Amino acid sequence: MNIDLLNNLSHTYIIAEAGSNWKSNSYSNDLKQAKKLIDVAFDSGADAIKFQTYRADTVYAHNSGKSDYLSDSGIDENIEEIFEKHSMPYEMIPELYNYCTQVGISFMSSAFSVNDAKQIDPYVSIHKIASFEINHVSLLDFLASTGKPLIISTGASTFVEIDFVVKYLQKKGCTQLALLQCTSKYPSPLEKLNLSTIPIIRNRYNLPVGFSDHSIDPTIGPIMSLGFGSTIIEKHFTLDKTLPGPDHAFALNPEELSTMIRSIRNASQTIGTGKKEILDVEEELRRFATRSIQATKKITKGDILKEGENIEILRPGKQSRGIEARFISEISGTRSKSNYEIGEGIL
Repeated sequence: MNIDLLNNLSHTYIIAEAGSNWKSNSYSNDLKQAKKLIDVAFDSGADAIKFQTYRADTVYAHNSGKSDYLSDSGIDENIEEIFEKHSMPYEMIPELYNYCTQVGISFMSSAFSVNDAKQIDPYVSIHKIASFEINHVSLLDFLASTGKPLIISTGASTFVEIDFVVKYLQKKGCTQLALLQCTSKYPSPLEKLNLSTIPIIRNRYNLPVGFSDHSIDPTIGPIMSLGFGSTIIEKHFTLDKTLPGPDHAFALNPEELSTMIRSIRNASQTIGTGKKEILDVEEELRRFATRSIQATKKITKGDILKEGENIEILRPGKQSRGIEARFISEISGTRSKSNYEIGEGIL
């Protein structure tokens, strides 16, 4: 995959984040739920669907305790138990990839260890690095060795930390990098999205920049981010917000996902080229309504042209168009070089 696909102002690259929302109660039901998520992502118009690949013993230290945000959501388990319960079996990865290929949507999965990355690498064309993995140097080393584009979330990070990961990967030969502005709060309040950092990040690193949105509103954050130059949007979604699990409550339902993507596609059409120029759709009205110097009386060749007496700055409509209105001071007081009927443009 070429990084240009992640840097296209006219087509935002949309990643529908399934996270752990594929988890049900058995392998067969897990697979069915994952495939339903793939169908929803495709039907909604997403470019890719992303899962997560991890093992509990390679993410958190032993006896790490409970996450406050999950406890607040009513999930009263320690983090190791949650990760163990929601770790995707490696054998499911090729099944989901094959189904994505059949449906016609790109398969992605965030890896949380080198072994996880090795499992998913044959099946992805882009690797995604989660916010809290940007200092995971062994993982970065492997992902750099794949030669594939890398999308890096920057939640809860400083520029010192982002500088490190960008320079580290570039020294490893990575030439296809993209960064995502992200607020690592689930859900994130709208006032904490900090979207004005997007152009700052873009200018600092000269890389494509997008937005990983953890707010619950389907459109405000994504649409605002486009205005700041975002070319990638990542957003969690679910089949049903009431399902048990850590990622359902703040995710979009299928209808909201469709609304978000439709809104992004429509909004992307408004961005344009960034050049201030006369557009083809403006040509007719520009000629009809932009003021020029027009005759207000019948003028004979040799007559003195004078604003307020026989010429004025007027919109020509269907009349012949005179010279630009800004030249009125140069024309007024000179002799007419031609004959003009009332309304005609002075040349």
